[in-house]
Amino acid sequence: MLQRPTHLSTRFAVVALFLLIPPAAIAGGSSEPQRLVDEATVTFERFLETPGIAAWYRSEAKNVKGVFIVPQFLRGAFIVGAASGSGVLLARDFVKGGWSPPAFYRMSAGSFGFQAGADASQVVLIIQSFSALERFYGSGTAKLGLDAGLTFGTIGEGGTTGFDIVSFSWSKGLFGGMSVEGLAITTAGSDNEAYYGAPVKPEEILSNGSVTNPGADTLRTTVERLILRIP
Repeated sequence: MLQRPTHLSTRFAVVALFLLIPPAAIAGGSSEPQRLVDEATVTFERFLETPGIAAWYRSEAKNVKGVFIVPQFLRGAFIVGAASGSGVLLARDFVKGGWSPPAFYRMSAGSFGFQAGADASQVVLIIQSFSALERFYGSGTAKLGLDAGLTFGTIGEGGTTGFDIVSFSWSKGLFGGMSVEGLAITTAGSDNEAYYGAPVKPEEILSNGSVTNPGADTLRTTVERLILRIP
């Protein structure tokens, strides 16, 4: 029978996670959405430069509906684990071509068990179905995991066609598969408002084309870079 974690172990988990967060993130953090967009661009460029990834991304281009990028996903644990990070989602426009401006989100997760330590990683989720993409359109929290009725794969599984989401995590110098069980994605309404100058819902950013910001042009071009070469 699973024991309820003590207050002491919970404090250790919080401290471990806190120690991972750089001072700049504590002071300003996601109140600087342009910095997050720029970091997401660097993360996706690294993703494409990883051996084997570019060829995979090109071969799966027809299935890609959206891309979710978290430049820094922080995890800390002492019996009770906690993880969090800020990210951006871009949706592919199958009517006009190209990609939407980025919508801002927070990603978090929790876990239990015998664990200790702390680390930071970069996360890329390739969304391959409209049903998975629509989970992000609400203004609240979307849960990801098998209990959400979505299927997940990683590039190491041999074939990734047919999955709703294919997940990658850059850790210790290499992108590899990442478990998405228990992840929660929450709309960052304050970041969206700050970046576009007015209160705006994710759906207005991702599908309606009602707002834009030239600061995201490089990120949008980077995400589209290989797909543009598809005959």
